[in-house]
Amino acid sequence: TGRPAYVAEIAAGMRRDMTGSVLFTAAIIAGLFWCAHRRWTPMLWLLLLLGAILAGTLALGGLVFGTIDVVSLGFAGILLGLAVDYGVVHYQEALASPDAIIPEIRRAIGPSIFWAAATTVSAFLVLNLGGLPGLGQLGSLVALGVGLSALVMLFVFLPPLFGDRMPRRLRQMAAGAWPPGPAAVGVPSPAAEWPAGRVKLVGALSLLLPLIGGGVWYFGLPGLDHSAGVLRPRHSPAEVALGEIRSALAQGREPWWLVLSGRTEMEVADRLAAARHLLDRAVANGWIGSYALPAAFWPRPDYQATNRATARQLAAGRESLRAAALGAGFRPKALELTDRLLEVWQRAAAADRTFWPTNALSRWILDRFVARSASGWVVVGYVFAPAQSQGAQGQQMHWSEELARQGCLLSGWDLLGDAVLARVQSRFGWVMGSMAVLVLGSLGLAFRRAGEILLSLAVLGCSAVGLLVVMRLMGWSWNLLNLMALPLMLGTGVDYSIFMQLALRRHGGDLRAAHRSVGRALLLCGGTAVAGFGSLAGSNYGGMASLGEVCAVGVGGNMLLSVYVLPVWWHWLRGTRAGSSPAPATEHPAATRPSWFYRAEIWSLGLFVGRFLPVKLSVALGCWAAAGYCALQPRRREVVVRNLLPVLNGERQAAERATRQLFAEFARKVGDLWRYESGRAVERQPADWSGWEIFTAAQARGRGVLLVTPHLGNWEIGGLLLAQRGVNLLALTQAEPERRLTALRLNSRARWGVETLVVGEDAFAFVEIIKRLQAGATVALLVDRPAPPTAVTVELFGRPFLGSIAAAELARATGCAVVPVYVVRRPAGYSAHVLPEVPYDRAALGNRARRIRLTQEILRAFEPVIRQHATQWYHFVPIWPPAVPPAP
Repeated sequence: TGRPAYVAEIAAGMRRDMTGSVLFTAAIIAGLFWCAHRRWTPMLWLLLLLGAILAGTLALGGLVFGTIDVVSLGFAGILLGLAVDYGVVHYQEALASPDAIIPEIRRAIGPSIFWAAATTVSAFLVLNLGGLPGLGQLGSLVALGVGLSALVMLFVFLPPLFGDRMPRRLRQMAAGAWPPGPAAVGVPSPAAEWPAGRVKLVGALSLLLPLIGGGVWYFGLPGLDHSAGVLRPRHSPAEVALGEIRSALAQGREPWWLVLSGRTEMEVADRLAAARHLLDRAVANGWIGSYALPAAFWPRPDYQATNRATARQLAAGRESLRAAALGAGFRPKALELTDRLLEVWQRAAAADRTFWPTNALSRWILDRFVARSASGWVVVGYVFAPAQSQGAQGQQMHWSEELARQGCLLSGWDLLGDAVLARVQSRFGWVMGSMAVLVLGSLGLAFRRAGEILLSLAVLGCSAVGLLVVMRLMGWSWNLLNLMALPLMLGTGVDYSIFMQLALRRHGGDLRAAHRSVGRALLLCGGTAVAGFGSLAGSNYGGMASLGEVCAVGVGGNMLLSVYVLPVWWHWLRGTRAGSSPAPATEHPAATRPSWFYRAEIWSLGLFVGRFLPVKLSVALGCWAAAGYCALQPRRREVVVRNLLPVLNGERQAAERATRQLFAEFARKVGDLWRYESGRAVERQPADWSGWEIFTAAQARGRGVLLVTPHLGNWEIGGLLLAQRGVNLLALTQAEPERRLTALRLNSRARWGVETLVVGEDAFAFVEIIKRLQAGATVALLVDRPAPPTAVTVELFGRPFLGSIAAAELARATGCAVVPVYVVRRPAGYSAHVLPEVPYDRAALGNRARRIRLTQEILRAFEPVIRQHATQWYHFVPIWPPAVPPAP
């Protein structure tokens, strides 16, 4: 036994607890996933991502905390059990919507994952208010991991598994076969009949719940364990060996430690005297059995000052003492001890400070109870409890407080439990109150309906009743660690009700559809969460084991109620409320299918040729190639004709003439673009700049300028024209069909001082854009060929049209100026035009309908110029969504 043995045991226990919980939870996750889906690839990919999330959390935890303590090591199993939830729900939604592409699935399930992760992160962060540093560190680590896992599962998990969906959608749209009817995600199916058996069973259970709750209250709630045993290891050979040694020495119970401190030796001596008086009274009253204080060993400066004269006198008479002893027949050898004592007394008499013995034996003895700190001295004594201490428990706090007022602190395992529990209880109200506010806030933002918020709270209340029943049946009690299971149940358990109710909304109350898309996933998620918390049951520390057991029961009950009981309650609530079913979304994502010729090799060849070929020759060759392509590609030509028909009021012949001219204009545009991107100066200088004062006025406000433009004219040249006027431009673009082509075009723009940010389908790229706009930057955005996540249906030339809501989202986030611009080719050169700024009420943009309306206003501002320059409005893929036939 001893410190080395304890350190070795603790290190081994930490390693065993962490690896055991991780392996157990991972095995349960793999087994449940395999039973549910029978697919190797997603299971292995999921386990790989979970390992990466765990490693990333450990790395972040190392940066934040430096070291991880014993209690917080249980985070690994908990994190795995919670992190897998978001991936499983996302994956099940993808399986339930086989025709949906990943951005649609993400848009459908993303809000549920976001609010669930927010409540879980909040729950674990609130543990920092509980007064236990180790448990607070555990909460912080799990919160870090849950936030990281939500991002990974939303944006990394699905793309490798369903990479064929976007190409299939593009083929369907090119063939005019999409959408085939109601959209795959977001449009509810016709509501099916609800199972009568389940409704009756849930009704009976709902009636029994008050009786069950009353029975728990009548027979008594689980007790409260005041001891500190939950903080000690359950199996410790070193502890056993120490107990045997204590028994052999007849020491009985482990003594309490009495710690005194003082700035000077005299202050410590006074406190020793005061403590001795209080301890004598405690012994007389039977509160303690005995005590041991080092008062006899402690140097007293006042006594030493009195004894210095005597010591000096004795040291001065050393020779006379020696002569007398030798005269009495003593040998010189017998006087060595006397000589040493007189030497020490002589040094002590000459010292002006408190004298401390310095020999090896004295140092060894003093090290047992004395320590020197930066602020003074620390002394320890021992207090032994009486043989029968039950009646003295009520007085311990009283006289220990008296000792504390004298600067003496009483500590020990027997006292630690009450002290720590009192600290936890004093903060418990703040913890639960903070958690309740966070949960109510998350539910309010997620549902915005009082009825659904109350349903989630009812599920939490019923799961709490079930937990109390299980605790009574199993003989469990509350302790200073598992009390923190209550806020964890609030934060993690509410996730299931959020997922289920939002799924019921999406599917218009169709229980079978909701169960197919989310319910099965929640059963798997609940199983993994129970496994994650349950893995703590094998911990060597009783408190962590009890925390895991209580959380596993509470979360498991919450999951079962959310999957099987909550939908029936929601159905009853929906039946008593009119108009509860949400309207299906009407927006459909746009798709692009670039020409085979738009690839890195051909573009590189064009840049090479454009650097040296004369302008007139390149224009002639380009027009000839465009005419040939137009004649040899009837399908592509027909797409352009159909795109131009609404612009030209449906006149077919005018659209066909404009199409042929458009191909020629596009050839001239590409030739100029190749010369521009190759670094060669573009000879066509702008003939005029109209509306420049509008841009400068918007820029002067310092809130950022968002330049919006359609695929009209040569918008790429606009960056060069702005650079010539000293404006640094950030151009937003989607990823090109090839990664190499994307890099090629980015480098070409950078040559002229135009910075490019590729956004594509990554919504988080907009964080950087928001920062730039808030700093006053100028950003350019195309609005008439949006990425699927930003596509909304507006009206253009009297037809439904897919426009980008990104400009409205950025306006809401930053309050920037939204300025329409366009650059078109005229015979004399390029002409740049700045249209009047689009006004908007930023406060009103919190409503999505108002953002769609702002998108409508932006595109409507371009209708006259697109009609005027229809032959330079370059769209070679279908841009008008097919009409969706009405549901029968």
